Amino acid sequence: MTKGEYQEFVEFLGRQFTAIDGRFTTIDRRFDAIDQRFLASDHRFDAIDQRFDTIDEKFREVFGHFDEIYRRLDRLEQEYYTIVQALRRIEGLLADEIGRREVLERSLQELKEQVAVLQARINELEQRIRR
Repeated sequence: MTKGEYQEFVEFLGRQFTAIDGRFTTIDRRFDAIDQRFLASDHRFDAIDQRFDTIDEKFREVFGHFDEIYRRLDRLEQEYYTIVQALRRIEGLLADEIGRREVLERSLQELKEQVAVLQARINELEQRIRR
């Protein structure tokens, strides 16, 4: 290879390397643009994560409210069963009282009948005495 050919070869390689360097510069710009897009996407994802965190907190609050509602419903259910049991006891006592009252009413009726018989005898005796 002659000195001229060598010089041409070096110039050719220089142009090729310059072209390759230009291509790398273009590729670097593209990578920078892609990197910027990824950064923008990261910011969007961060914003979405914050929204989800807010929504999660709201759900925790709602679940807390539901827990409180369930606790109150449980308490009301327990009170309901307590009231039902008390009413059953009262109904039992009323049934006993009704039975006792019926016995007393029968006894009272018998007493009235006996008093009526006694009154009739007294009236009869008074009439005998007056004669």
